Amino acid sequence: MKWSIAFALFGVMTLLIVFARVDNESPMGTSPQALVEVEIDQLVITRFDKEGRKLEQSNAKHAIRLENRSTTELSELRVRRRDHQGQEWILAAPRGTSDASNDTVKLQGGVVVSRADGVNLLTEAVVVDMASGEAISTDKTQLTGNQSLSSAGGLIVDLEQGTAKLVGQVRSMYQRSQQRP
Repeated sequence: MKWSIAFALFGVMTLLIVFARVDNESPMGTSPQALVEVEIDQLVITRFDKEGRKLEQSNAKHAIRLENRSTTELSELRVRRRDHQGQEWILAAPRGTSDASNDTVKLQGGVVVSRADGVNLLTEAVVVDMASGEAISTDKTQLTGNQSLSSAGGLIVDLEQGTAKLVGQVRSMYQRSQQRP
């Protein structure tokens, strides 16, 4: 019995030493996980102009904003906006971010910018300033029309005026119409 009491005391002392060492160690270098502040499925945001007319509608399949961050992560993002002539522009991407601090939306992952008349622009990422209605891409951009294909180093779309400008080195190919006079 003397030995079992000695081993028990030895065991208790060992545990106390281990706990004391663990308690004095600094935490691992991992940063704490941010908590979810907002999470929304099937997000729809509608903006109106000064006269109360529907100007724009943005949809996302999923939106999540983490605590203490100004950006919201979005998936399957689609922005629909009408220019002054009434032409609808659609910007669509698999993912994006919305930054409330500067009223911008960044579409990423293969962005398609299209207009009802059949004009399509493809680029990797587009930043839309929601207040001014300007969409800018600094990535390689392709423009496809009825019988043309153009590529450029970037893109500027004025969603208010309804204009798109290819910037950087621009190359275009045109296909002749098969119609006879």
